[in-house]
Amino acid sequence: MISRNLQRFTFPVALAFTLVSLILAGASSAQQPTPPPATGDVVSTATQDSLTKIIAERLRGRMNAFKRADAVTFGTFLTENYRSIDIFGLLHGYKPTPQEFAAFPVAQYIASQVLAVPIGQDGALVTFTLQLTQPNQAPIKLTVGEVWVKQAGSWKCEYSQATATI
Repeated sequence: MISRNLQRFTFPVALAFTLVSLILAGASSAQQPTPPPATGDVVSTATQDSLTKIIAERLRGRMNAFKRADAVTFGTFLTENYRSIDIFGLLHGYKPTPQEFAAFPVAQYIASQVLAVPIGQDGALVTFTLQLTQPNQAPIKLTVGEVWVKQAGSWKCEYSQATATI
């Protein structure tokens, strides 16, 4: 049975954060640090390589826009042909709207274990875990997988998939 929090989980959250669940060979829970207890928003990386650091900063900007319910700024972190699969398996082929952001307010986010692996010259497979907290609600935990591409010198998310972690 889907918990009450997951029933309230809407398209913008899934759209914002989706990815293949930690498919990287050799990754084990012993190697992955647990998210730090936090009182504010956090984006932490699994490695200090330059690609992961660049995309983690872009992810931070996107998450901040999501938290502010700023669909216009959020959309600047996505390609024009952005697609996502939400936690219920529904395919979405458009950027989220202001109304969708308003339907899922976020009080805090923690994105941890961010890891970007190059796919060719201008692509990257990005994985991370995400904890979202709505006002007066228990946190929602997700594992996210995304494909990012470099367009006009800037990294943008082209595809995203999230899986709820219960």
